[in-house]
Amino acid sequence: MRRSITVAAVLASLAVFAPAAVAVPVAQHTSARAAACHRTLKHYPVLRPGAHRPAVRTLQCVLNDDGYGPVVVDGAYGPQARAAVRRVENGFEGPAPHPGRINNGFWVLLFGQHLPDRDLSPGQHGPAIRTLQRALRAAGGRLAVTATFGARTRHVVRHYQRSQGVPVTGVVDERTRFFLAMGGVIGHQN
Repeated sequence: MRRSITVAAVLASLAVFAPAAVAVPVAQHTSARAAACHRTLKHYPVLRPGAHRPAVRTLQCVLNDDGYGPVVVDGAYGPQARAAVRRVENGFEGPAPHPGRINNGFWVLLFGQHLPDRDLSPGQHGPAIRTLQRALRAAGGRLAVTATFGARTRHVVRHYQRSQGVPVTGVVDERTRFFLAMGGVIGHQN
């Protein structure tokens, strides 16, 4: 009798956890879709709630990367994406100037927050340099996203530093990372 109660309890617990087991392939599918995201764009356009375009997929992927999701990556700037953007805006010191609007500064902020807490300098390569190059491109810099910190990246970093009023060194130091993480752009925000 005692054994049948134990077996029944085990079977009941399996029934309770069965939906979680079914959810695993969905999560794997979601991460596979996230891996297929294109985070590098030729330019990072202004987006508003209701937009349906490929750049929205990039926004959704970056929001998920930065921990503001979960957001379904479907190319539609709908309620889930808006809620994630609102979570970013809630971190601003004051109210968002144009709530829900994604401009060049917002793109820079998203990529800039993802930079490592260390200096980035010529000769380095890898994912951190790729993220830096995306941030610089979103800020208005003209450069290819190659994941290699070469002469062109150094030139754009120096231009960015000059535009932000920080020492022009060509090395992405703490001050430069600060302005990238705050959404500083070259020129003016669109």
